Amino acid sequence: MFKLDHPQKNPLFDYYAPLGKTYRGILSIPHSGETIPHEFEKYLSGDEDAYKQDVDFKVNELVDIRKLQEAGIAVLVAHVHRVCVDLNRAENNCILFWKENTQGKKLVIVEPEASEIQHFIEVYHRSYFEILKAALQDLEKKKSGPVSMVDLHSMPSSPTAYHMKQNPNQKTHRPDFCVSDRKGKTCSPEFIKFFTQELETSGYESTMNDPYVGGYVTEYVDQFRTNNIQIEIKRGIYMDEITKTLKPSEVAKLKPKLTDILIKGFERFDS
Repeated sequence: MFKLDHPQKNPLFDYYAPLGKTYRGILSIPHSGETIPHEFEKYLSGDEDAYKQDVDFKVNELVDIRKLQEAGIAVLVAHVHRVCVDLNRAENNCILFWKENTQGKKLVIVEPEASEIQHFIEVYHRSYFEILKAALQDLEKKKSGPVSMVDLHSMPSSPTAYHMKQNPNQKTHRPDFCVSDRKGKTCSPEFIKFFTQELETSGYESTMNDPYVGGYVTEYVDQFRTNNIQIEIKRGIYMDEITKTLKPSEVAKLKPKLTDILIKGFERFDS
């Protein structure tokens, strides 16, 4: 299952296996999906502009997946939109969680029955975590020390009213990157410091656990023997947040830097 040299094709996600004999770790990208499965449509408003507000837009295009594979890093990319299934939340809180987007636009117009929610959990949420679990267990067997894992996201350049309600004390200025480990719970201090410092050395402002401390994926992965962090990228450094389009020149600068930092970190902490 994990020896393919091409992505495992699945309507829910793509799993890009490491190439060659080296297997160093996993990169998870759970929030860049833009697919609305047909069976969710009757529950949603149909406002596509509102759906786009909180997608981690094209985060999967900010890394060179092939180069990561060649360095022994597996990549797991979700396709299903987070308004349907939020993979960075636990099973009991993941289906149609976003009743409104972070700008207050209504998303969910009808609530599904309990049986339908359970169906969605089994089909859309568990499948992602089952392959993540299998990959982590496979890695644990191969490694004497902690397994490396990064969960990659993007964040609005400024907090919305929703974000301020969740954390009224947060700063209105956001860094280029936020690297988080559940406030020291999910990795060694050296692991998170390495990635934060490498991003700063590459010319990006980076913080640790501010404004985000990590989500369900980092919490879930922590049950395994891992060094495990979440990285949030400020959307303004690679996209136009109004038109929801990439800035090609900025992506061209960011992509090789971020890819090399990930490879360097996975190699550094490979054991």
